[in-house]
Amino acid sequence: MFENIFSRLLFVYFLIIVVSFLVLGGLLYGLLGDYVASQKEEVLLHTGERVNAITSILFEDYTALAETLYRLNLEAYGANADALILIVDHTGTVFATSSEYFEHWEGKKLRKEQYADVIEGKPQTKIGTFNGMFDNTVLTVGVPLKHQGDVMGAVFLHTPVPEIHKVRYEVFKLFMISMMVAILIALILILFLSRRISQPLKVINKAAKTIASGEFENRVPIESNDEIGELCKTFNSMAESLQNLESMRRSFIANVSHELRTPMTTISGFVEGIMDGTIPHENQNRYLKIVLDEARRLSRLVNDLLDLSKMEAGENVLEMRVFDINELIRVAIIKFETKIMEKNIHVNAYFEEENSSVRADVDSIQRVVTNLLDNAIKFCDFGKNIDITVTTKGGQVYVSIRDEGLGIPEKELNHIWERFYKTDKSRGKDKWGTGLGLAIVKSIILQHGRRIWVESVQDEYTRFTFTLEKA
Repeated sequence: MFENIFSRLLFVYFLIIVVSFLVLGGLLYGLLGDYVASQKEEVLLHTGERVNAITSILFEDYTALAETLYRLNLEAYGANADALILIVDHTGTVFATSSEYFEHWEGKKLRKEQYADVIEGKPQTKIGTFNGMFDNTVLTVGVPLKHQGDVMGAVFLHTPVPEIHKVRYEVFKLFMISMMVAILIALILILFLSRRISQPLKVINKAAKTIASGEFENRVPIESNDEIGELCKTFNSMAESLQNLESMRRSFIANVSHELRTPMTTISGFVEGIMDGTIPHENQNRYLKIVLDEARRLSRLVNDLLDLSKMEAGENVLEMRVFDINELIRVAIIKFETKIMEKNIHVNAYFEEENSSVRADVDSIQRVVTNLLDNAIKFCDFGKNIDITVTTKGGQVYVSIRDEGLGIPEKELNHIWERFYKTDKSRGKDKWGTGLGLAIVKSIILQHGRRIWVESVQDEYTRFTFTLEKA
């Protein structure tokens, strides 16, 4: 019956409203009855006191008093109070009434239990048949009839309880009509609200199914700024991430295939040429050297992929210790001395302090410096400068490597950290690179909990800067 959120919301909201109105109606019905009864009691008491005041002033004897009350129209008092008024003497005998059937009541004697308390000067209020005098339930108010401070009799006012129920019924009927109108309006609003909540969820569900089938371009329209709107934003963000991930996966497979195919084709071609005699014996060493270089390139590619996967999976455990970053940079420069001399590059090292101690994993940071310095040499123009700067600020050591060369186009700055991404598409300068160096560098720095960024102006310079914890 309730297989979807829309029907469940509709049912729950409707149930809450109906239960709320029923509870409110029950309380109103009970409280209204008590309120009407108390109001009616006050009216009867007030009327009884007025009659009592008149009789106290005009009292001479019972016969004169009865005539006076008739002249004052006791029947009108009863009509205004919607009650039967009976005036009895101290013996309980009725000598005046508001009823037009006076002869029915005249001289009628009440039983002692009906009037005894009032004759003793105690006002009373009862609901019942007045000890069997009436066939139906009545509200009875008894007021002592006093003259010059003495109780001479009693005034009894009787009103039918159904009259009280009638007032309560009329008010309750209005409440029920109001409740039905309110429920109708509430149902319309609930229907609208439920659709507003469930409809976006249906759209998200449909979009999720299309994404599950491989169509990552689908997006959910954002039509509000509430929680549903936030859910749509989050879903779109997830879809975009999945689309980027799928794009990276395809690009990764394509790049790996390309990086593997090229050296493997070279290796197989030259080996076949040597084996079938196409390559002369005297040239075989030169081609075997090319085969060896390609094999080493394949080995570097596989090792870099394995290392990068370990880093991203958190399996690469860092061995943190204190060392001098300046000394590490000096050793790295010496390793690249041959390449530096070949391009006549001027390497300028600016160390703020003679020794800059940092706390990090030596092997990982050595790999970072080596990769960045190798890129700087590779893309630096012949006879230009490479500037290496080490400074300290706020508990961090900043290492910067700047080369004067090709530079990186602004639109490509955000992509250089991706796997296999190369700004030198023609491979004029980067013939042997795997395209994983910067991805590995960033993973190492992030694993240390530090930052790395790049600044570049095309055809002028490129500067990589990373931070380390100062020891």
